[in-house]
Amino acid sequence: MPWLLRMTLLVSLLMAPAVIYLVWRLYVSAKQLLDESTWSKKILPAVVCSFYLLPVIGVIDFYLSGDIDLLKYPKPLTYWFWFGLVFVFQLATWILLADLAKGITRFFSWDPRRVDRIHARLLLLLFVVVFSYTGWKVYRDTSRVVVENIPLPVEDLPEPLHGFKVAHISDIQGDEYTGREEISGYISKLNEQNPDLVIFTGDLISYGTDFIGMSARAFGKAEARHGIYAVVGDHDYWAGTGEVKRALNESGIFLLQDKNIRIPVDSSSFAVLTGVTEVYSRRSNPDTVDSLSRRAPEAALKIFASHQVNDYLIESAMKHHYDMMLAGHTHGGQIRVPFMGMDFSASERETKYVSGLYWEGALPIHVNNGLGFTLGPVRYNAPPTVTVIELQPK
Repeated sequence: MPWLLRMTLLVSLLMAPAVIYLVWRLYVSAKQLLDESTWSKKILPAVVCSFYLLPVIGVIDFYLSGDIDLLKYPKPLTYWFWFGLVFVFQLATWILLADLAKGITRFFSWDPRRVDRIHARLLLLLFVVVFSYTGWKVYRDTSRVVVENIPLPVEDLPEPLHGFKVAHISDIQGDEYTGREEISGYISKLNEQNPDLVIFTGDLISYGTDFIGMSARAFGKAEARHGIYAVVGDHDYWAGTGEVKRALNESGIFLLQDKNIRIPVDSSSFAVLTGVTEVYSRRSNPDTVDSLSRRAPEAALKIFASHQVNDYLIESAMKHHYDMMLAGHTHGGQIRVPFMGMDFSASERETKYVSGLYWEGALPIHVNNGLGFTLGPVRYNAPPTVTVIELQPK
């Protein structure tokens, strides 16, 4: 069974308790308000069940044809399923709270039947409000690129680097859902920040080789006074690092593979960037990383970049006095599912470095949300982000 279908089925199973609960509560509420003979009481439960169209059709298709590609399915079907993931947990939260309030109110009320009818109306109203809000927010968080500005104090920062802007982007992930228009919009937002240096922490494309050229050319419109540099991401490695490197080089972007590079700032100052390949299929060797960091020359600014974060990369960067560490990979959680006032995402099961700025001792570690997607083509509470780190004297 294709991995994308397997993961979609896993998400479907995780949704199942919330879906069953909602179908039951909505049916009972509609039954209290509507005539027994009408089919209207089945509409809202049917809407909730329809979120399963994608996995059900996928499974049937797989067993009839033997092989499928969910990415080729109609986009509305895919969007509907992933919207449903967020919606059912969001709605389940509010209906659970409404049920709790109903139980308390019924205990003190002299007319429980009236409480039941008010509660039923409230549940139907919640469906409409949460459906509208979730749809708006999914669209907004998926399509709107935000700019994250981080002032970063650096010790012994020379005058030429005061106000120096390091732009950090990641996970462009060009594919059927993240095309030329989306990437161009992301890069336009980047260029609006007038960065001095751009660092891309991997995953130019989502899979295969069809989108490498398009993604690299759109990315190649990025502008920075002191250059644009990249490291290898998981999907770059799976697609073929050589082809990704050629496409990036043709677009004026330099790919660092376990390498240090000096970046002149002016006649007297320069920065050092260490780029390490740290992906699922090619874990970096701790001794190699330590040797690479040790051989990095002392500079006015030292930056460590990798696609993923792990403990020995952090230890090496701290040990050799880097001013910052940059990474991507997590998409900021991408779909941070809300439930009972908390957010849950798959990325949090893998690492604590999910989104934004973290500190380990004196080392700042920044994880960028990126632009594109893994598995589902939507975002929630993790919008595409361009990060601008502006250096200040400490």
